[in-house]
Amino acid sequence: MKTVFKFVGLIWAVSFLAFFVLFLYAETGGKIPPLAQEYVINFQKVLGSFLTSYWFFVVFIAFWLGVSYTLGKESGWQNLAKKYGKNKNEHPDENFQTGNGYIGKSRHNGILKVAASKKGLYLSVLFPFKFGHKNLFIPWQEISTITSESGLFSEKTPSFLKRMGRLVSSTEYLNIKLIQFPDQRLTIQSSEKLLGFIPKNIKK
Repeated sequence: MKTVFKFVGLIWAVSFLAFFVLFLYAETGGKIPPLAQEYVINFQKVLGSFLTSYWFFVVFIAFWLGVSYTLGKESGWQNLAKKYGKNKNEHPDENFQTGNGYIGKSRHNGILKVAASKKGLYLSVLFPFKFGHKNLFIPWQEISTITSESGLFSEKTPSFLKRMGRLVSSTEYLNIKLIQFPDQRLTIQSSEKLLGFIPKNIKK
């Protein structure tokens, strides 16, 4: 199924690119063959009909859910959910705070929600991205170490750029290492309330 979606996406991308190039060329005064003119006209009609039909909303929602699910899978969130899928009876002692962070190689800009209690760490995402992102509850005893750093960088960011970025960044982030998932990156935005819940036996 994934291969089918890639093939359909490739066909659509090539078709749209051909339309865009021909349309732009014609608009700038260039002459295109009659067959190409017919293609541009028919493509415009089909595109217009699609954008004004209910199929547009169906495709848009399906695309959105697909992106959200893929993000949850590739970041490792779904793998964590198998172990730390939040119990509905668990409730943090403070309200969730929304910020940035890295889950795996995926950067979550402004959609990552974090809270903590004496029992552990709670992670979720904003509602539009819920599909594929089950709420997580990670007990403190499942965490080996927590280290802090200034700035939020990808793993491929050169060291000198990280050093420069840290000089101008005032936002602190916590790098969390899990005992059972040592290779899983988990970087979340820090806060005074969050720091107050971290047990003293976890290195910070």
